[in-house]
Amino acid sequence: MATKLRPALQSWLQELGAEQLSQQLQKVHRLLVCTPKEHNEVYSWLVSKGVNATKVQQKAPLVMTREIRAVQSTFQALQEAAAFSDAQMCILLHKHSDALKYGPDHVLGALQVVSSLLDMPMTSESFRQDVLAAHNRLFSRSPVSLHQRVKFSCQMYATGTHVARTAFTRGVFLTPEPVMQSRAVKLQEQLGWDSEQLKQKLSADPNILNSEPSTIACNVQGLQGACFSLDQVWAMCTQHSALLGRKWTSDTNVEKLQFLTCLLGLTLDDIAARSYLLTRSVGGFLGPRVWFLYQTGAIRSPNTVMTSGLFGYILHSKVLFNKRFSVLSAFPSMVFDSPFIDHWKQRWEFLRQQMKLSVETIAAHQDLLLASLPERLAPRWQLLSKIASVQADFKAEDHLTSLATLSDQDFAVLVEAGGKLY
Repeated sequence: MATKLRPALQSWLQELGAEQLSQQLQKVHRLLVCTPKEHNEVYSWLVSKGVNATKVQQKAPLVMTREIRAVQSTFQALQEAAAFSDAQMCILLHKHSDALKYGPDHVLGALQVVSSLLDMPMTSESFRQDVLAAHNRLFSRSPVSLHQRVKFSCQMYATGTHVARTAFTRGVFLTPEPVMQSRAVKLQEQLGWDSEQLKQKLSADPNILNSEPSTIACNVQGLQGACFSLDQVWAMCTQHSALLGRKWTSDTNVEKLQFLTCLLGLTLDDIAARSYLLTRSVGGFLGPRVWFLYQTGAIRSPNTVMTSGLFGYILHSKVLFNKRFSVLSAFPSMVFDSPFIDHWKQRWEFLRQQMKLSVETIAAHQDLLLASLPERLAPRWQLLSKIASVQADFKAEDHLTSLATLSDQDFAVLVEAGGKLY
């Protein structure tokens, strides 16, 4: 090994220099097992196969230190075993770059585990799609460990092929068996489930064992505290397991629920039937879309969005939303772009954090969200706050309508009168 390292070190020093080589060695500890020429051979060969070698190098730099023949044999084994097309191999390696770190036996073993537990032949298209959709650390575990953990989860807590598929997709196999057992016991203790209820919940959502039981229990209690029934809570969490890992009691989630109920007029039943809304942020997603529709006249008011026929468009990407709504005749110059979203977020944050207004108060004074922050909201609120600081009987919150709607001249009269509008 020392004999091989010496010429490699000399070659890398000539290629990169001492400082840059030191930085690279911190990222790729086995860099010196190959020469720059061998490193470039792997990179060039991957490019010749249509693979984004830069992406592979970033995600799995160790691949570039392997001998070219080793990388080629792993590539060939993967492609032939599952009959991946060239295009599918590119997709596979862009996501599962780690696969090329291992030999053919390792990657074939992983494929065989997936095939066995999903009960489908490796050469079927459905199998290929399941592998492409699998967690990006599918090949990081030994085939034996991968099989044991997924089978353990299926046998102990849940039933059905979909459970194994979810385990592969969500990375349940990354959780050691003792941790799964501990979490299952704590879930039963904290939520009062018996063995049959535990199996029922895990069959509906095997990903539950990826989350801490204390967080899950806290979220379930928080959602129930928001007046959702227990059946609604589990139906929502089953549809969108991200709800389990987010601390529902945080101000962000409480604000989200208030936004949906107070400003959009949704009932708890409406929200329970559309639990995906609770996974979206108010500041960067829901708010800007609803207010854009309102400002452009597409909806009469925020609380009519449910009955407007446009509710489904709220979940569109920015590109699709912009394409659909940015040329409305009411405001043809308005564009749903990053500046619009940033301006809305800044206005919303100012109302909530600087003015300390509740969502209910904002809902009652929606003109505040249409007012310019630098030209109207910020300077006017500062003036009203100064008056309140010197006059005990004056409350800035009592003049929110004036703050948003009065002309500059009339607002000046209000300020000069010391809070008394004549």
